[in-house]
Amino acid sequence: MVVLASEIGDAIEINSFSWFRGVGGESQGSYYDLKIYMGLCSSDQLGMTYDDNYISGSKTLVLSSAFFTTPTVNPMDWFEITLDTPFWYNGVDNLIIEIEWSSAPGDDALYTMHWDGGANRCLFGRYGSATALYPKIEVPYLRLNGTLSLSNSTFGRIKAAFI
Repeated sequence: MVVLASEIGDAIEINSFSWFRGVGGESQGSYYDLKIYMGLCSSDQLGMTYDDNYISGSKTLVLSSAFFTTPTVNPMDWFEITLDTPFWYNGVDNLIIEIEWSSAPGDDALYTMHWDGGANRCLFGRYGSATALYPKIEVPYLRLNGTLSLSNSTFGRIKAAFI
């Protein structure tokens, strides 16, 4: 997904992010070979070749796990994903968050709430099938958590918590 600079507002060292759980699916999700990347993007829409969306040299692996389980969360509550490596967001460019995994055991899926972010803000595809990406207008409710002594702010439906 691409998060617009205007929705974030300020530079921040991102230590974790939170999603807002929807009402469907399980109360906890498990994923094999989970990798989360963050980076910078100059466009407000994602092109279909995912790696081309990054500003050169900015793609950073921030979380990697052979088997990852989310915290247990009730419907309509926030849950936090802590990064292995913090990501410095510069406050100028748009932010890309890329999440990939190879599989999940059974129907162990955790659903998040979304909002209409406009054309091509998200891409969805199956692991290992980079040619089968589908543009999505739905953007997950997202809260960026990090360190910088600034005020809490809400931009659109994306929250930024500065500690």
